[in-house]
Amino acid sequence: MNILVRVPNWIGDAVMCLPALMDLRNHHPHAKVTVLARPIIGELLEGHPGVDEVMMYVHQGEHQGLLGLWHLIQLVKRKKFDRAVLFQNAFEAALIAWVAGIPSRIGYATDGRRWLLSEHVLRPDRATLHHTAYYRELVKAITHSPGKDGTPQLFLSPEVKHACARQFPEIFLPSDGLVIGINPGSVYGSAKRWIPERFAEVGDRLVERLTEEFPGAPFVRCVLIGGKGEEALAQDIARRMRYEPITLSGRTTIRELMGVLTRCSVLVTNDTGPMHVAQALGVPVAAIFGSTDPSTTSPHGQFSGVVTASVRCAPCLLRACPIDHRCMTQVSVEQVVDVALSQIRTSSGYPNEGRIRGHVG
Repeated sequence: MNILVRVPNWIGDAVMCLPALMDLRNHHPHAKVTVLARPIIGELLEGHPGVDEVMMYVHQGEHQGLLGLWHLIQLVKRKKFDRAVLFQNAFEAALIAWVAGIPSRIGYATDGRRWLLSEHVLRPDRATLHHTAYYRELVKAITHSPGKDGTPQLFLSPEVKHACARQFPEIFLPSDGLVIGINPGSVYGSAKRWIPERFAEVGDRLVERLTEEFPGAPFVRCVLIGGKGEEALAQDIARRMRYEPITLSGRTTIRELMGVLTRCSVLVTNDTGPMHVAQALGVPVAAIFGSTDPSTTSPHGQFSGVVTASVRCAPCLLRACPIDHRCMTQVSVEQVVDVALSQIRTSSGYPNEGRIRGHVG
């Protein structure tokens, strides 16, 4: 069987659909699975065991506009797919599969696209279901099987790790230095962003605490990560810190970001795509949730790493807070530091074995 999978456009959702992708792979072990993805998602999925080929949907380039979309559809048509599995909920995803003549087109009946699907699946209540389970339910409707492991996993080749070590030696060398990742941004909107000066204070306090507890480490330092457009935010936080961080916001590809994350002992983060990428790479997270709901989008298997404030208006799921942003202002520096240290200790066997992620010993 020749299967096309349309994966979501957002990094976090793409990571959360990985268990469903593996369910599909396990049910069809001899099928060829091709994912249709925007470039950043395609790069994220390179080398994943659930994927045989990546087709790039360059929506801001060669596939832009009606003519570009038509060219993409013709490319899909030439591949002669037997089945399309549409994790993306958009009307366009079903339209591409339908016009390309794929005989079996399966997805949730959303966005007015039911008539374009050969098999439509009633959409479960996404407001009460963790998104990893939401995507797996679609595959379950196809395979009539609950699947196996529900943990998202990403993989990075040794070649990519070595390339990152050469590019960012101040992070990777020496290998027994300790790195704290800080991800202060969110492309979704300001309601998901914790306060910049508190990120700065958390970074400084973690440097001090880990320096005390690991006196033999050659360094303990923070690295600020983020996407294009978040450079000014990172620079503002860096200026507030007493211990100078390494600032990589806007400077990494998604594969380079993955390499940097594998070097981190913990990632202190808002509810964003890099949070899910870190979890899928096995990196402990201290994740600050405000407007969004941790019961549906928390890092899988790391609920103990979630930090929230108990306020009546959260989760509101808004992009910008219409009042006083209390869901974030009531999250304290002490809370986040405590959770970050707990995540490090739990994940690494610290302090009994004297180990920490990134420390070779």
